[in-house]
Amino acid sequence: MPSKTIIIGGGVAGISCAMRLLQVRQDFMLITEDLGGRIKYAQDAKVNFGAYFVMSNYVNARQFLTTGAWINPLDACFHLSATEHYAVLSGHTLDLLPELLRFYLAMWEFSRHYKPYKQRCLTMSQKAALEADPYMARIFSMPAPQFVQAKKFERASAEYLSEFAYACTGASMEQLTALDFLNVSQGMVVPLYKIIFNPEGVAEKLGQHLVYDSIIQIESQPGQHTLTGKSGQVYQAEKIVVATPAAITQQLLVLKEIRTASQLHVFHVNARLKTEFCQYTLNLLPYLSKIMLTVKQHDGTYLIYSREKEADLHQVCEEFHLLATFHWEKAMYIQGAAYLEQQYGNGIYIAGDHNGLGLEPTAISGIFAANQILGKDG
Repeated sequence: MPSKTIIIGGGVAGISCAMRLLQVRQDFMLITEDLGGRIKYAQDAKVNFGAYFVMSNYVNARQFLTTGAWINPLDACFHLSATEHYAVLSGHTLDLLPELLRFYLAMWEFSRHYKPYKQRCLTMSQKAALEADPYMARIFSMPAPQFVQAKKFERASAEYLSEFAYACTGASMEQLTALDFLNVSQGMVVPLYKIIFNPEGVAEKLGQHLVYDSIIQIESQPGQHTLTGKSGQVYQAEKIVVATPAAITQQLLVLKEIRTASQLHVFHVNARLKTEFCQYTLNLLPYLSKIMLTVKQHDGTYLIYSREKEADLHQVCEEFHLLATFHWEKAMYIQGAAYLEQQYGNGIYIAGDHNGLGLEPTAISGIFAANQILGKDG
């Protein structure tokens, strides 16, 4: 029997959409190969191989994620080169204080606009929500370096902020829009917490609405969509929400253009780090380095992030034993000016991080799709 709605993809966007429909007892089916999507939480090792943290202001994404340990920003070191590195609490930071104050003022201004923008995005398309605020529309298309230059905190950006953005995205400042840069930079001013994800708990909440499969083809007619799974199973629905990574969405819906994705490669190691790295829980490196970040784990092991698959871990390690790896060939869709409409037509909705960076915008996009369905159907 056909479903009212089928959600394709069980990542943050798909789960957020499903939870909203579940809340009002709407008929739906969520089809996914892997609950959590790009949240790759290894429950046995208690290690995140995908999305690593949530911010305290992630109201929507935290509805089905458990907040883990607080990430102490004072236990971080920024490495400008092989010989220059500075802790957060240092004379170097004091020297940059005027620029950092200008950065905090810029973030205060951003937060005043961003909070109502997120609220609008729950019921309005991202394009309409941007157009409702000229400030948001401007930073959506403005290159990050242009924003930094206008606000006069170039040195603070080069020596601190760009490294944090690189650690979070795998991209350089030149590849980011001002909106994505400011969105990520919230992590410099609000508390961060590790993610704990329980797929069994989410699966239990979804119950019979959850189906494990992978959709490989969509055929649409007015008011009717036929989906073919990798399993050979055929599904039918009046409406569909395509909540897959942008590259898969592009393939399923034959889209012309999407943003370009960054690559992230995660190495879980038992290691002895070099002296300049072993004193801190977090080590952030510049874009000139293929290695982006080292993070000490609860058990004394480390996660090392790189933008290249063949990274030389001896750059940061005296010696190491590789425990596990995870390779994100398409991690975050952050480069380029392509914009994907969220309402594709004929009862098709697109949800995900196609137009905005981060777990919270991704969750909001899923809730928006659900709200559009509810607005039309009930």
